[in-house]
Amino acid sequence: MKDGIFDLSDSEAEISRLERPASTRSWTTPDGAILELLVPATVYPPREDTDLLCRALRSIGPGKGKRLLEIGCGSGAASLYASSLGYNTRACDINPYAVAATRKNAATWGFSIETHEGGPGPFADGEVAQWAGSSPHDMIIWNLPYLSHEAAQGGVLGPLEEAALLDTDQIGLVSRLMRQVRENQLLAKNGLMLLLVSGNERGVDTESKANGNGFAARCVATHTFEDGEELRVVAVWHPYAQAAVHAFESIDSTNRLALEEGTTEGDFFSAKQQTAGRGRRGRTWSSEAQSFAGSWLLRTGAPELPPGLLQIIGGYAVMKANQSIGVPDEAMALKWPNDVFIRDGMSAGKVAGVLVEGRSKGAKAKIVIGIGANFVQENRENRPFPIADLSEWMHPEDAGTYTSVIHAIIASYFERRNGIKPTDLENLIVNLERALKASAQILGEPIYRNISWTIDGLTDDGNLRLVHPQHGTEIIADGEDLIWPLTMKD
Repeated sequence: MKDGIFDLSDSEAEISRLERPASTRSWTTPDGAILELLVPATVYPPREDTDLLCRALRSIGPGKGKRLLEIGCGSGAASLYASSLGYNTRACDINPYAVAATRKNAATWGFSIETHEGGPGPFADGEVAQWAGSSPHDMIIWNLPYLSHEAAQGGVLGPLEEAALLDTDQIGLVSRLMRQVRENQLLAKNGLMLLLVSGNERGVDTESKANGNGFAARCVATHTFEDGEELRVVAVWHPYAQAAVHAFESIDSTNRLALEEGTTEGDFFSAKQQTAGRGRRGRTWSSEAQSFAGSWLLRTGAPELPPGLLQIIGGYAVMKANQSIGVPDEAMALKWPNDVFIRDGMSAGKVAGVLVEGRSKGAKAKIVIGIGANFVQENRENRPFPIADLSEWMHPEDAGTYTSVIHAIIASYFERRNGIKPTDLENLIVNLERALKASAQILGEPIYRNISWTIDGLTDDGNLRLVHPQHGTEIIADGEDLIWPLTMKD
């Protein structure tokens, strides 16, 4: 009887594969050095994905003795390259032949790489310290297996070879890794992970899985094959590690505090309740019985993005955080310029709002972004406009998790880190436009000057571009000029 993916015949075939002689492969590093590597029959050799991961590692800068862990080292190519950059390298792999190959290749090329058997996976392979060591790492790299469980049926390789290509973990190896890194403190406070993933269903949501575990994440490199398959390198880190977190039971305004007391980019001020929260044009933000209120000091100095674009990105961040607790996409609407609505039957209520503010004093300037979201509301009647909350998808005790997730998402979009390129703004705007157009199915098409228009997209400043077959194109800079059929003006 077959137990899982492989059965007895697979094991027998694997034994025959082990009798095949090892081969020697030439691999050229991103710096142009040519390494001759011994690669046993069941060990994954360096390929385009190895090149992409190593180029991303090089872009971070020299290792300078920092601790690096490579998971799934294969023949050891990436570990050798990391050592050449000056990292103090440790490697691991669940394939004992890969461990042997990495040790042999390291010795051949004169590198000291501590190599152990094991790694994250659906089944424990010894203690975590066995493969990860007992100290946090400054850098963790992994070229993850990317094939799904279903893709392995009628497989073409044996168990050891498949281990380098196949994600057999039911929760996904990315999620497994995030949990183990978080629970075992494998990543140093200022550390970084570089994960190479496929663009298929096993890798496309790597960023959201990282955010769900409280890590910031951003795609930093891509490679597309002729058949359209895409590989991505995703950088993962502790959000705003150098900044401070200030949590309060109740304060007047998190934005006010961030503007007045924030000193380091990423300083985060949160409260369970605001007594004087504000929306656009100075309106009062209704702080419900249980809610999230948080503000971040985004920039000290001249802003890199216009306020209008910052606000809509903030709204999109709320949608991503809501998705992490199970709110379905079809229930949410991103309402330009700065709100998130949830549909309930034939109406839609505001569940979150975003406010970007700035302050200048002499040559110094600060930009903050504030987000308010309703968890639970008590008095639903006599509202000046419809209100919604997240109580259907979360419990009050989940507030801490929601806070860590949205903190990670904000850092993913806005944090500046040496060696990590900024968010791909062009791709982000495409996603924003897609969300705005989908939201019209919930809110209705926006009404401007008593005419129903179609959302066409966003300008570089974050203004809304509308189109009409008879009236052409209009650029809207002020949300007060629009009426949305299923909402009231706010």
